[in-house]
This record gives sequence, C-alpha cells and structure tokens, in this order.
Amino acid sequence: MNFLKTLILSISILLMFKNTDAHGPSRQKVSEKISINAEAKEVWNIVKDFKNFKWNPSIKNVKASDNKIGSERQLEFQKGYSVKQKLEKIDDKKQYISWRIIETSNEIMPVNSYAAKIFVKDKENGTTEVLYKAGFYRGFMGNDPPEELNDENSKKKVSDFIINSLKGLKVIAENK
Repeated sequence: MNFLKTLILSISILLMFKNTDAHGPSRQKVSEKISINAEAKEVWNIVKDFKNFKWNPSIKNVKASDNKIGSERQLEFQKGYSVKQKLEKIDDKKQYISWRIIETSNEIMPVNSYAAKIFVKDKENGTTEVLYKAGFYRGFMGNDPPEELNDENSKKKVSDFIINSLKGLKVIAENK
C-alpha cells in the first residue's frame, strides 16, 4: 500500500512541474508565387545572378563575392540594416537556387536558421511562374519572445520581403 501511495504522489508531483511550453519555437514557412510575362530563360538569368539581388525596392546595395556555391552576399537596406546570405545550391537544368541567411538585422528580418529557394518554371505562351519558398525559426529562440521577434512578426516580415522581391523581379523581367 505504501508503494502505491508513493508512486501516485511521485506522478502527481511530476505532472505539476511539467512545462508544456518547453519545446521552443516551431519552424515557420512562407511560400509565394508570381506569374511573369517573360520567357523562363530570361527570368532564370536574373534569378541565378546571386551577385545582383536588387529586385526588392528596399534594398539599396548588394555586395557579393561571386556566383558560385559558397559565395556570400550582403544586402544593404534603405534603412541602414543588412542581411548576409550564403549561396547553397544552384541548378541551371532545374532552374532553382537556394541560399541561407548567416547574419541578419532583426529589425529587417527577425529570423534564425533561414533557408530560401526560388524555382523558375516555364509556363504556356511565354509566361513564367516563380515560386519563392522560405523556412525559418522566429527571431527569438526561447519561450515568451518579445512581440517584434515572435512567430507572427517574423513570418510577416519574411512574407513582406518575399512578396516585394517577387513584384520587383516581375517589373525587371517584364521591362527587359
């Protein structure tokens, strides 16, 4: 009888102190696509140029070492913030490129472990579909993040960045 009471008491104490929020943040995903009235090859030539990512109007300058895997680029934004990225993969045959953020200003991109991919797909009648996907964790990795670094804000900032980038790409590609 004593053993049973001790077991029940032990389980009760464990359940009392169990923190259900201790798992930390979950991975967020943003996926946006746009249709561009230009040939896929022309759009791909813009997208694969890692050294020239000026599609987003809030980017004032791009500094990049090269267009090879392992190359790094720094995006400098109008408000003085910057994001540093590293080229992970580039595939001319499949027309996709991927990179990862290695340094970021939380004011512009409040993320951790951010990885992005862009896919360029040939559609009918000289149009192209561009799919931009990103996966990341919020800017604050612990529990109870401040509002500016929570899941919702991080996802909104990434989504805004991607949408603005795709709109800028569309303008550039369609006006070539």
